[in-house]
Amino acid sequence: MARLFVVIFLLSEIIGIGLFSTSLTATARTSQETQVQTEVILQLNADALPTGKYTYKFLAGYQSDGQPLYVPVVVIKGLEAGRRMLLTAAVHGDELNGIAVIHALVKELGPEKLRGTIIAVPGLNQTGLVGNSRYYLRSEGGGSPRDLNRLFPGTLSGGGAASRYAGNLWHNLLKGNADIAVDLHTQSTGSDYPLFIFADYRNREIAAMATALMPDMIKRDSGQEGSLETSFVTASIPAVTFEIGGAKRFQQPLIDRAVMGIKNLMVAEGMLAGTVIKPLLPPYVGSSFANIYAEEGGTALMKVSLREAVKKGDLLAIMLDRFGVEKRRYFAPRDGRVVSVASDPLKESGAMLVRLLY
Repeated sequence: MARLFVVIFLLSEIIGIGLFSTSLTATARTSQETQVQTEVILQLNADALPTGKYTYKFLAGYQSDGQPLYVPVVVIKGLEAGRRMLLTAAVHGDELNGIAVIHALVKELGPEKLRGTIIAVPGLNQTGLVGNSRYYLRSEGGGSPRDLNRLFPGTLSGGGAASRYAGNLWHNLLKGNADIAVDLHTQSTGSDYPLFIFADYRNREIAAMATALMPDMIKRDSGQEGSLETSFVTASIPAVTFEIGGAKRFQQPLIDRAVMGIKNLMVAEGMLAGTVIKPLLPPYVGSSFANIYAEEGGTALMKVSLREAVKKGDLLAIMLDRFGVEKRRYFAPRDGRVVSVASDPLKESGAMLVRLLY
């Protein structure tokens, strides 16, 4: 009887192992069969594509071990000809809200709803995203990390791995596929923005774009050399920088509002059917910043909120030491509107506490 039990046990183990192995093989096969193959491209020409929705991996460069750097690209080509809108996100590796905005838009919109073309790039700075870093972009020769949004339009030859990465993006993916561009950002790690836009108001079309996106606040801004927005404007392509909240998280209410704003801009540009929405409260528009920095490190207690109107002399923040004892108070240097506040209470000397727009 004992021998029979042992034989039955061994048989069951053998059968069990066989069934388990078969199950693993079947699962792996099913996974492989359902995977979507995404084409690798060296250059994008959206105009040459027929109507449809496409996903690509753009070969932007190579890492030091020879591994390729792929940038995700989604193209939606509408049934009718129209404007080409370029949407870019995560030019800084800690800016994630813009990625969620693009994901939501490309999931909702199809060729049948669209007049024109959307070219969406949800993740320009691949090494920054993978490295969990705002600036990290293939630092060269042991040097310090590079800010991708100060390197455009970059170069296609010569020295500088980071500049060549930017140049490849600019010349082979971005510039030739845009009639208008919206570059999606957030405030840097440790601080927050509302829905906020940098726009060069010297160009009427850009000013109209900024308003159509329905932000809380707009800065009339002549641009920053090397930034994606300014590079487009210099190339006679209307563009804005769209700031969506804070870094390293998905803020769904702001994401939803940004999606609505981009769709409203698409209506204004004739890319979607509908009526342009005009908010009851227009955005606050200013031309200058007043930045308030910590004079010494400590724990910052913020006394103002985003979008709050302040007067000169109003209390903005209180700095505490390690024992919770008040060390310093910070006051508004002038009238303005709060466009950025520290979200991380721990601040070292020189860190920004509050930014006012006026």
